[in-house]
Amino acid sequence: MTHHEAIEYLYQLRLFGTKLGLENTLRLANAVGSPQDRLRFIHVAGTNGKGSVCAYLESIYRSAGYKVGMFTSPHLVQFGERMQIQRTPIAPQELVRQVEQLQHAIADWPKDTCPTFFEFITVLALKYFAEQSCDIVIWETGMGGRLDATNIILPECSIITNISEDHQAWLGNALSDIAREKAGIIKPERPFVTAEAKQDLLNVINDVALKQNSPVHQVDKNLLPDGISPGLKGPHQHLNASTAIKATELLQDNFPVPTATLHQAIENTRLPGRFQILEWNSRKVVLDVAHNVAGIQTVVDSWKTCFSTESCDLIFATLNDKPWRECLTRLAPLCEAIHLVPAQSQRAESTSVMAEHLNHVTPGKQVDEYDRVESALEKIGTNKRPVLITGSFYLIGGVLPLLDPDTYPREEISLNEWGAVLNSKL
Repeated sequence: MTHHEAIEYLYQLRLFGTKLGLENTLRLANAVGSPQDRLRFIHVAGTNGKGSVCAYLESIYRSAGYKVGMFTSPHLVQFGERMQIQRTPIAPQELVRQVEQLQHAIADWPKDTCPTFFEFITVLALKYFAEQSCDIVIWETGMGGRLDATNIILPECSIITNISEDHQAWLGNALSDIAREKAGIIKPERPFVTAEAKQDLLNVINDVALKQNSPVHQVDKNLLPDGISPGLKGPHQHLNASTAIKATELLQDNFPVPTATLHQAIENTRLPGRFQILEWNSRKVVLDVAHNVAGIQTVVDSWKTCFSTESCDLIFATLNDKPWRECLTRLAPLCEAIHLVPAQSQRAESTSVMAEHLNHVTPGKQVDEYDRVESALEKIGTNKRPVLITGSFYLIGGVLPLLDPDTYPREEISLNEWGAVLNSKL
């Protein structure tokens, strides 16, 4: 099997959709020796900020000398970004080896019980991290928590960053339902950290934690001392960094980290697509994967902090199941011109539908449509206004290879396509 064939096989698993539940993941993990039992985890859930908190934790423990695995999703450009050791994505030949072995493990499974893409790669990551003898694994949920495939593990600590509207079709329309689903990662007598501030949602989370006899630690202030700034941009990153710091403090007995090392690691943390600022054609370009209202509002606040009143050219794409109308309404006041492009997804929202909405709510604003992001970049390449590119992982994953081809040489964005069915019996 070549690397291309391994990626093609994973893509074919997309045809089985995504079924939320733990039975298949446990069955596959058991078939390859239950690697989850040989690892120690910090499990991270939440609506926004999961990737940033994971990045801070990974940087902290790696800087302290631990061998750190990190599992996140979705990827931006290359599939290997999802499973990294010491911040290095899984090598193509290692991915091939793992896919072949798991493929062999399910060879006799009836087709209607075949693991989904996410179930398959969850176990693949567990097996890879166990074989590489990782000291600690930073383990991000895919969607939700309670029935998410990642929830077959017993973590040293669980984290919920925050709760807002996203994935309602699978997690519920009410924020309390979403909170309860995400709180499903809280495990008996294991510490739990959250930065959620809304009291009604905290009540839901605390109720789950009480039943699990899990001590709750709420992060409601900046834990960074004066003079220490998070490596990721935006005022919200102080809370994300503080969330990681709190978890580190709780695990200090088993995973000690010197204070100076912790602070340096926070300052050195990097993560593509999180208010990432690049230079392109002698102008600043900001890339952010925000795709829900709370995430977009964070982008707006970060822009005002970093660029004051300076207006931008906005390049925007979104999926048709996202709250893009409210997102665009919040972004529009920042923009001199808005450039709409299709996301690289079967669920991409039409640029004409977005343009119609903008012409209604922001009459007189320059709104242009393009059939691909390359055309938008060519159009705006002559002026010197900063550029904001946001709205979707798919958009940022498509733009990064255009702006920085040496760092992001190829694209495997289509492996982010999914559809899900909630298995309510589990």
